[in-house]
Amino acid sequence: MSRTAEDILEFEKLRELLRGRSTCAPGKRALNALQFSEDRAQLEKGFALIHEAREWLRAGKELGFGALADPESWLAKIEGPATVLEAGEFLEAASLLETASWLRQQFGEDEDKFPLLAVRAESVIDFRDVLGLIRRAILPTGEISDDASPELRKIRANILQTRDSIQKSLKQILRARNAGAGEDYVTLRNERFVIPVRTEQRRGVQGIVHGASGTGQTVFVEPFETVDANNQLVQFSEEEAAEIFHILRGLTERLRMVRVPLTSAVETIAELDSAFARARFARDFDAAIPNFSDGAELNFTALRHPVLEDKLRKENRPIVPMTLALGGDQKLLVISGPNTGGKTVALKSTGMAALSAQCGIPVAAQKAVLPLFDRVLVDIGDEQSIAADLSTFSSHMLNLKSILESATQNSLVLVDEMGTGTAPEEGAALAVALLDELKTKNCFVLATTHHDRLKTYAGASQGVVNAAVEFDEVNLRPTYRLTVGVPGGSSGIAIARRLGLTQRIIERARELMAPESLEVAALIAYLHRTRD
Repeated sequence: MSRTAEDILEFEKLRELLRGRSTCAPGKRALNALQFSEDRAQLEKGFALIHEAREWLRAGKELGFGALADPESWLAKIEGPATVLEAGEFLEAASLLETASWLRQQFGEDEDKFPLLAVRAESVIDFRDVLGLIRRAILPTGEISDDASPELRKIRANILQTRDSIQKSLKQILRARNAGAGEDYVTLRNERFVIPVRTEQRRGVQGIVHGASGTGQTVFVEPFETVDANNQLVQFSEEEAAEIFHILRGLTERLRMVRVPLTSAVETIAELDSAFARARFARDFDAAIPNFSDGAELNFTALRHPVLEDKLRKENRPIVPMTLALGGDQKLLVISGPNTGGKTVALKSTGMAALSAQCGIPVAAQKAVLPLFDRVLVDIGDEQSIAADLSTFSSHMLNLKSILESATQNSLVLVDEMGTGTAPEEGAALAVALLDELKTKNCFVLATTHHDRLKTYAGASQGVVNAAVEFDEVNLRPTYRLTVGVPGGSSGIAIARRLGLTQRIIERARELMAPESLEVAALIAYLHRTRD
């Protein structure tokens, strides 16, 4: 199965960057649910909320939900009429109720400055009455409090009194028997209080045996004198369990009554956590809120691929931003230049910007203006498949065929290394023909190439623009800068020289180059000098 545009452009890694900046499970799920959208009003509404969140952060404030336990499982349980939550689940529910109460108070004093945030916080209802019931019934340890109900308090008092009475009776029996060391204690077996008796002295204690020690030298006896009291204790314990179940069922029903507003509160928390995660991303990557153009305009200032930038930051290496402007009659860009010079990064950065903008994520750029695309179509990378018996060239052709069938005037098409994988002359001819066909569809196209014929085509064709990723001929290193308006040289021989091939091989390679190729290289060098 061919990879999607999101796969090729590493969009999931961008989601990872966002999830790392969220603070709760509902927020992470909201980020995972972000989808490519053409709904301008909905996108702009989301970006307005992100803008307020970013301003909140710029004011030195924070908003996080780290104390919120994931409510997904217990909310699903109370959807059914017969379920009863366990005590520990009520503590999780309490964390949601407390978070909701806390959220309601966050933007009260700044309502005028942050109206969108304030409206969402105020939409959460007050759950303090339910919270009070839970806190009174469930201790922080997860145990049921004596204050959960008067009946429970009464039952537990009876349990304590009966237990003390049994233990006093058993201790009197032990004293009367002059029990020796190691046999002068009261213990529990089968939930009944018993005393240890040596096997040979068993007949001296009338009662019920509830087991023996591991060595068999001691048996545990419930004297007849305490049987009725132990029975009473068991009965009280059963009453306690029944009352606890009654309490938990009542609390569950109370939560079930407010399930709809609870679900709404979780959705609000998820929306806010998702918005603040994207605001933190915008802060950390100096990302811009995109503007969606009414016409055909694609304009980026200092655009970067955030996943690449994150990687380079960890390696203490800088990233080179890209500035690009297309639109009007000029919607097709042919990028040329050396290998490892950044051509593919230029395509991926543009594609990532389009996906980000239409998934409601700030774009890693100082400025981002772009149309609302109906789809992003990508052919980047080696899609060779042994299983499908496809060569790299065949696979690219099939991808391009699919792109041509899907592309509309509202699409963004990104094609890497057009015309490679076959004879250079054939490949270049095919690439020109494909670009001509894409040009008729009037969509935005960014294509990279090494073919001089495509550079000539871009220079001579209306609506097609050349661009180059620069190469430092002095230091023999790529600069990774994109220059629009001039083609780039492949610099293959220069790169081979930098990588250590002998001077004899370099000179022989220059001798073998066709005169027209040398002329094109000289012309490109001249154009770059003129532009500089």
